[in-house]
Amino acid sequence: MLQKDLLKVAKWGFAAAILIWMMGWLMLIPENFSAQVAAIAAETVKSGRLIEQTDISVPIISLSVAAMRLFGINQLSLHIPGFAAILFTLFCTYRLAKSYAGSESAILSILILATAQATFLVNNELGDASYLAACFIFMLWQINAYLESNKVIHLLLALSGVVGLIFVKNTFPNSPDQWPTDPLLTLLITFSPWTIFLILALIELVQRLIFPERDQTEKYELTCLIAIVMPFIFTYLNPFRATFDVYMAYPVAAVITSAYVIRRLESDPGSFSGLLAYVHGVAAYGVLALLFCLVWFTFPADNYYGLIHFMALLSVLTWLIFFSHIRNKLIVGCVVFAIGANVVLTTYFYPNIYEYQAAAKLGIIARSNGVKPDRLFSYQAGTPYSLRFYSGVQVTEVDDFGSLVGMKNCLVYTHQSLLGEFRAIRPDLKILGSSEEYPRRILDFRFLDPATRASFTTSKVLIKL
Repeated sequence: MLQKDLLKVAKWGFAAAILIWMMGWLMLIPENFSAQVAAIAAETVKSGRLIEQTDISVPIISLSVAAMRLFGINQLSLHIPGFAAILFTLFCTYRLAKSYAGSESAILSILILATAQATFLVNNELGDASYLAACFIFMLWQINAYLESNKVIHLLLALSGVVGLIFVKNTFPNSPDQWPTDPLLTLLITFSPWTIFLILALIELVQRLIFPERDQTEKYELTCLIAIVMPFIFTYLNPFRATFDVYMAYPVAAVITSAYVIRRLESDPGSFSGLLAYVHGVAAYGVLALLFCLVWFTFPADNYYGLIHFMALLSVLTWLIFFSHIRNKLIVGCVVFAIGANVVLTTYFYPNIYEYQAAAKLGIIARSNGVKPDRLFSYQAGTPYSLRFYSGVQVTEVDDFGSLVGMKNCLVYTHQSLLGEFRAIRPDLKILGSSEEYPRRILDFRFLDPATRASFTTSKVLIKL
């Protein structure tokens, strides 16, 4: 009965998560490492060779180039390799959990990993986190298979996972936009809404190691504990850590968490209806209050649809918590919360944030105006990767104002404040578009406040000479 109930929840939860992942693919690629991957991959496909040396690891570029060759040069193609890596990670997680704790835990493990907040965020990025997690959990699965069967082939496959980790991992020392977030804090936030379960599972895991119930238990528990701890050790020792390096630990965390939940449900089906349920309820409404602030206060001029989604989520959760008689209510509630919250974020919050990505938006305008190769210039505004990707051409940075204003039939990307200088010499210029830009990746509370947002943005413009 438990397996049948979990399978029902897993089917709609997993399908809804994938739908939200794909909705996220439609958002603009922001000006960060993702835009760098996008631009370089697109230019490599067009030229047939890598024309720019970067710190990006070769497998990431190679996979992005292969996807673009198969599905075309567009932002949807860029997400396919990472999506495939996430699916492979879920498969390996399922196999490891099934071997470790049975079919019920295996089903719940992929549901936990698919609906963890980090998976939604990693899906929106073009970084290495999904590939690292895939290699890491594959290695652990094969090590577990070797311990069970002593077949050398599993050991060799495990070594191939190690090789994959070495090739994919890159510290990106020249990248200025990595979040300086503590790895443990990242775990607590981005493993939600399953974080409380994970904490309890880790406590029980340590207890089972100290007081093993049977001879065979200690080997598996020790393997899982080491597998969770090692990514954090590597991350803390890495002076150029990236935010989601810890995502390597999440598949194993899902396995441990699912095994803990299933053990509790099998031994005492009502064990999640007391204090733990109240703690989850309070945490859920606390996060809903934060979500409401993001919907109501950050973009008040355009929050109608965001409020509709938020009220729908609040209504469903309230009915589920106080009025429904659904079995395994706490698990269903976590899935509903994860799906509903990310619907609000993906359809309302992120799109409004990406309205402040001037390079991407003006790159789209440049392409729609038929920009030709070597006819897109930048004056005192850098050469953003997102501008290169969305315009489809290389961007030439020009410092000589006199020679630039003497050109004809070209597009110029520059600051709005410099528009008067261009207009004074070239009154015939045409403004093709303008956009605000938030130049940082980390969201500042002062940027989220509409009253102070203007002081944290810059205005860019695309003109035609």
